[in-house]
Amino acid sequence: MPLGWDQERPPTGPGAASGGLGPHSDPAGDSGAEPVPAPRRGSRLSRRSRRVIAACAVLVLVGALLIALPRLLGATTGPEQVTREFLQAVVDGDLETVRAHARAAPSVAALTPQMLDGAEDRLDTFEIRQVTVEAGTAAVTAALRAGTARGEATFTLTSTDTGAFSPAVWELVPVELPRLRLDLPLGVQEIAIEGVSLPVAELRTAAETFESAVVLQLLPGTYEVTLPELPGWLEAPRVTLEVPPVLGDTAIPLHDAHVVLDERSQAEVQHQIDAALEDCVVSTASAPEGCPFAARVPATQGTWTLTRPPRVAAVPANLYVWLAVGDGTAEFTPTGDAVAGSAADGPAPIEVPFTVEATAAIDREGVFDVHLRSAGAITVSYCTDAETGAVVGAVILTTAGQPRGRECD
Repeated sequence: MPLGWDQERPPTGPGAASGGLGPHSDPAGDSGAEPVPAPRRGSRLSRRSRRVIAACAVLVLVGALLIALPRLLGATTGPEQVTREFLQAVVDGDLETVRAHARAAPSVAALTPQMLDGAEDRLDTFEIRQVTVEAGTAAVTAALRAGTARGEATFTLTSTDTGAFSPAVWELVPVELPRLRLDLPLGVQEIAIEGVSLPVAELRTAAETFESAVVLQLLPGTYEVTLPELPGWLEAPRVTLEVPPVLGDTAIPLHDAHVVLDERSQAEVQHQIDAALEDCVVSTASAPEGCPFAARVPATQGTWTLTRPPRVAAVPANLYVWLAVGDGTAEFTPTGDAVAGSAADGPAPIEVPFTVEATAAIDREGVFDVHLRSAGAITVSYCTDAETGAVVGAVILTTAGQPRGRECD
């Protein structure tokens, strides 16, 4: 019966007990005896088996490298690097890259090289402060600096696994850029940022009777906003708009584009109000009809004097309708025989402080019509361009049923 490979044969022949030749044995003798193989100790695997195992291990290692190496090499485009590239695009003014990562907005018309080149205190440096990665998403926080101003922004990124042999791809969640909401007087057709004109009709988000608002995306910086192509009676001071070094869902505080009457037009409003008040003081009634002052005395007759005519200030309701307000003082002197117990030299004058309020409308030719509110209710009718429908003027209607001309010709 065959023995196992690790079992030894029983010793045979002289000197076989020790496994070698006896002292008197002839090496050439016992020629009929079979040679005894030396016992194998140590590894139980054959050389061939070891080679097969080694080859398999090499194949496994190579496969692991094929899977892991692309991901390791792709680490250079991880969430931090993607964020750096975006912020560097903001610093460099690479608006194509900025727009590609910006969240859609009502208008990106202000994201132009001309506007950005004219801006001051733009974003100039940034520093990545923290990167957090968890379950396929990442949050990257960066410190931002624009001139002397400091800010901070946090960006969210998501990863996409494109395959076992490809690196994970990190993408920015669309970035909210700072938003400017600009309320404009009705009738403004254009605004200009850093000298670049933008049609309001293409930017408008609200167009009510007394409101015209635009919303624009802007990058951090300081911009100059003006209103070009205004009617001749108006002036628009330049407005400096500061966009802080922030990125995200940030609304810039409301900035109104104010307009003011020029010196000649302000004088015209004052002149018409003065003329209306002069008509009031010729009245002998203690409460002149349609006038802003009245004396609360038993007497119904007397004389009026303007001791301190009001200096009015006009503020716009829109480009073509203005509200004028001013404080003044008048004196009413009752007729002597109308006041019981008056002094021998006549009744003492009564001081009457008052506030005058008026509405000024400007038609399409630039002609002013000023109406005292104390004179009664009025209606304002707007004049529009027959071709474009744009508001080009306004008129005051004081009579019920008075026609309202659309074009105010």
